Amino acid sequence: MSLTQFLTDPDLVLLNKLLPSDEFAIGEFPELTHAVNIQVNVFRCGGIALGICNTHRLHDGTSEGVFLKEWAAIAQGSGNSVTKRFTFTGPAIEALRARGKGPSAKNPTRVEAVTGLLWKCAMTALERKNNGLRRPSVFTHLVDIRKKMNPPLSGPLGNFLWLAAAHYKGNTKSHDGTEDVLPSLVGELREAISKVDGEFVSGLRRDKSLISSSLEKVLGVGLSEYGHRVDHFVCSSWCSFRLYDIDFGWGRPVWVSNIGLCKPMFLNLIFLVDTRSGDGIEAWVPTDEQEMALLQENPELHAFATVNPSPLTISSKLCGSRDNAFAIR
Repeated sequence: MSLTQFLTDPDLVLLNKLLPSDEFAIGEFPELTHAVNIQVNVFRCGGIALGICNTHRLHDGTSEGVFLKEWAAIAQGSGNSVTKRFTFTGPAIEALRARGKGPSAKNPTRVEAVTGLLWKCAMTALERKNNGLRRPSVFTHLVDIRKKMNPPLSGPLGNFLWLAAAHYKGNTKSHDGTEDVLPSLVGELREAISKVDGEFVSGLRRDKSLISSSLEKVLGVGLSEYGHRVDHFVCSSWCSFRLYDIDFGWGRPVWVSNIGLCKPMFLNLIFLVDTRSGDGIEAWVPTDEQEMALLQENPELHAFATVNPSPLTISSKLCGSRDNAFAIR
């Protein structure tokens, strides 16, 4: 049958054959199946029909629409994306930590302070891009839960991560009416990350159903309340991994880096890595060209970070005669 023949007189019962399984079409997914199941149907004429089934535990209609649009954008490679490297020195981070103090985070960590500023500056860039409209946003941190398990997990293999999602509704004002959001953002990040504690991880291990319900809550933050009008950022921190201690026999590396994250799938996925001195942080920020141009114009970001400085300049006082570098993907 050709696609044209099928569309001329659609057989609604036959539509179920285009799905991965009738079982998926009418009910919830059985335990331990994939969150999304996709079947590619190729007709004799070469026409294609995609049959997609997903669990309602993770996707409602709104989030499904977002998923499909993002998937299509990735497949097309649409949009012009660019990655910039923002480097924060140790003294700059200490000043930023002091500025980010608030009731919910009286002593912000280096990562909380840096991601709080990046979140704030990204929202400002998007506000300018959207003609003054500041949309609610979600900032998700990937959290390593190995040490939060009881007993702590020491094995090096496997993925033991959870998502800590902080959200901002855009309603924090200072006394003079201007926006003063950095302490609030840092506090939201602290609260979200602190919820992923030993008790939470133990609950996940005792009751497997909590995994799906917790993921639904994390992934649905903002979506169910605001629909498509929400900006989402994700951060993976490699800080404290002690990557600069790695020595293959010819000395410590001068520069440990990520790769150029220029694919659409990496948009708004921020990576943090320590500088060689150990007290600074490099933030690798991939976004589209227009947003990046606006981000780089932000004077507050420039007050704390330098854009793409030479690793040789950063490490000149620390390097010996044998200089090395390696990249991690």
